[in-house]
Amino acid sequence: MQMNSDPSATTAPRVLRVLIVEDESLVSLFLQGVLRDLGHEVSGIAPSLRTALAFAAGTPTDLAIVDVGLAGDGGDGIDAAVALRARHGIPALLMTGAPLASLGERVKDAQPLGFLAKPYTEADVERALTAAVAQLPLQI
Repeated sequence: MQMNSDPSATTAPRVLRVLIVEDESLVSLFLQGVLRDLGHEVSGIAPSLRTALAFAAGTPTDLAIVDVGLAGDGGDGIDAAVALRARHGIPALLMTGAPLASLGERVKDAQPLGFLAKPYTEADVERALTAAVAQLPLQI
């Protein structure tokens, strides 16, 4: 009998609990469907920074996918990503329809795990999540 010494061969893909921070309901519903199709759980959908912080305080979450152009209550998407990491230890993957160069220096404060360019496909989301997971601490 031959044993496979490759640990990744027996390790199931990591299921992420993802908080969607997006103020456009159609975009958030599409992303929710994509995440579920990829086998992940959606811990909540928040249309504002304040709602995101409320979800994060009461719901286990591994990662937030945050729209940089978030409008409304409490601040934009960069503010949301900074607050989620600082207050709850939740890292963010940032979504934007703008060129990355236009985001300026503020984006560094968010310490994003990566970027998801809008419009995106399911394959784009999968690639971005795979890259983000590689930066997360191992689950034990």
